[in-house]
Amino acid sequence: MTAGVMNMAKKDLFAAFTEKLKNNKKLELAVYAILVLAVAAIFLSTFAEPKKEPVRDIESSNEIQLRNEQQIEEKLQDVLSKIRGAGKVEVMITYETGTEIVPAFSSDKQSSSTVNESETTQSSTISETESRQPATISQGNGNQPLVLTERQPVVRGVIVVAEGAADIMVKLDLQLAVQTVLGVSANCIEVFEMSTYNGGE
Repeated sequence: MTAGVMNMAKKDLFAAFTEKLKNNKKLELAVYAILVLAVAAIFLSTFAEPKKEPVRDIESSNEIQLRNEQQIEEKLQDVLSKIRGAGKVEVMITYETGTEIVPAFSSDKQSSSTVNESETTQSSTISETESRQPATISQGNGNQPLVLTERQPVVRGVIVVAEGAADIMVKLDLQLAVQTVLGVSANCIEVFEMSTYNGGE
């Protein structure tokens, strides 16, 4: 009998509360706003931001870039030395910037709205939040960033020192070859004759 009385009391209390909500629009809107905020808080807490992983180890990235630059210089030296009359060739390339890595990002947009009503006015508030983090892919040793593209460094200038650069035609051939390979303008390239001084021997 006591359980039945308690159930009746709960039903009466709930009925009284819902009746009060129907009669008071401000209270009804406040309850709905609290429910929306509670659901949004639960939703946001389940998608808390994970720790951000570094896009790449800076030291290893610099080592890779340096190795790539040296390989380009060596290949260019090898090709230029094969030009008729060039002889022995040495090349130095300077760059404006390093290699730029462009990672993929995943973004998450969330929005919520609140409506405030009074007896004479009605207003609504909409708020949006966006979070971005680097996209990663799983590999054997953990998550690695997903790289969209790697932008190669911009060449600032090139110096070519060649044994046969005293001949104007060889000099022009060397300059044209560098322009073609690196895609730089002629004003970024200087070609010099290699010194015949061999250290006093």
